[in-house]
Amino acid sequence: MRVLVLGAGDVGTFIARELSAGGHDVVLVDRDAAALTGAEEIADVLTLVGSVTQRSVLRTAEAERANLAVVVTGSDETNLVAGGLAAELGARRVVARVDDPGFYEREGGVERGALGVQSIVCASRLVCDELLRSVSRIEASHVGHFAGNAVQVALQPVRDGCPLLGQPGARLRLPRGVHAVGVLRDRILRRPTEIDIVEGDDAILLSGATGDVLRATLELRGHRSTRRAVVVGGGDVGLQLGRRLARVGESVSLIESDRKRCEFLANELPEVRVVYGDGTSLATLRDEGADTADFSLSVTRADEVNLMSALVLRELGVPDVFTLVHRPGYAGVYGHLGIRATAGAHDAILRVVQRMLPGTGVLGSEPISDTSYELFELLLPGTLADGATLGDLPLPAEALLVAHARAGTAMPPDPTSRLERRDLLVVAARSRARRDLERAVRDLRGRSA
Repeated sequence: MRVLVLGAGDVGTFIARELSAGGHDVVLVDRDAAALTGAEEIADVLTLVGSVTQRSVLRTAEAERANLAVVVTGSDETNLVAGGLAAELGARRVVARVDDPGFYEREGGVERGALGVQSIVCASRLVCDELLRSVSRIEASHVGHFAGNAVQVALQPVRDGCPLLGQPGARLRLPRGVHAVGVLRDRILRRPTEIDIVEGDDAILLSGATGDVLRATLELRGHRSTRRAVVVGGGDVGLQLGRRLARVGESVSLIESDRKRCEFLANELPEVRVVYGDGTSLATLRDEGADTADFSLSVTRADEVNLMSALVLRELGVPDVFTLVHRPGYAGVYGHLGIRATAGAHDAILRVVQRMLPGTGVLGSEPISDTSYELFELLLPGTLADGATLGDLPLPAEALLVAHARAGTAMPPDPTSRLERRDLLVVAARSRARRDLERAVRDLRGRSA
């Protein structure tokens, strides 16, 4: 496919390199000739020198032929203008980066349909979502995000003290907005209606909006309801992490080295303990009781600070340590040092871009940890039979409908719900079911012909 990347900074060059390596034809545009020369040395791309906000430049880049335009300059305003122009000139789909959190109406990292741009992405929110997903994995055996992070799916083990123990599978009492879509028993994923009573060693497959599922994994874990979290860094990512962790009942201490920023954070986060200090200082962390924390997240703007902070927290005995990594390709290094998981803006934006590449059917899949099942994300075609419902989708045997999303919003996976073109579905099935799922989507489209 033909992809137009506007902006040859670190993120734009990274995306251009990864997409070209995946076999796509990439055109990279920037006014900085030196940046383009550097990109040509590491990626098989065509380059064009010029302003991304000029129609003449976009016409020269043949924006009308682009299956996807990705706008990732260093300016939010430039990205919005360039994204709108690319859409106006005929780019089939457009993704634009806007990092100002105030632009977004929802908490997720993807906003859809603004100013003619299909998807507007916020790097700090995407990173926050990824880190919260990692935190969820402390309790759940698997956590996945779909539909641009609008939907979260978690496989929640049933342990001693879990409130679901002894409940009928058909009438599980769950937090609002969360759905039990499967029960894993004896390594077989079954419909909840097939389970008379939930037993120990079962695992419940949950789906819903990201924040709702995170809250559910905490409520269903079966032991003390509050964990202690230490967040190092009070920038955009730290602010969002503090707010969202406190909302689901975690006890959060946030350490920030800028006194003025601390005053701002204290006003914004009344339920979070904001501490002025150095997050790499052993004395500061000990004074804050970090040695009793259940997990930590180091999310300053400097990789060196995040790494040092994480290592000190590991030394203090924090069992689960997570970090923000600004430079791509370093996640493996952090893992060797005992850091449980990392997240970075480059990879987070790339994943959104890859999901935006035109097509229908199976957009992607991920294995459910320690099972023979996968979660498949399906994009429905642009034409559907009138009145088609979720129940009309001819799923293969043993496959379970897990989630339904429309325009960036999670919806109940109700078989009677009407489908609309370009809806996204998540289906759990055996790994071998990919072809059958592709055929199911084609058959649904065929009925509308």
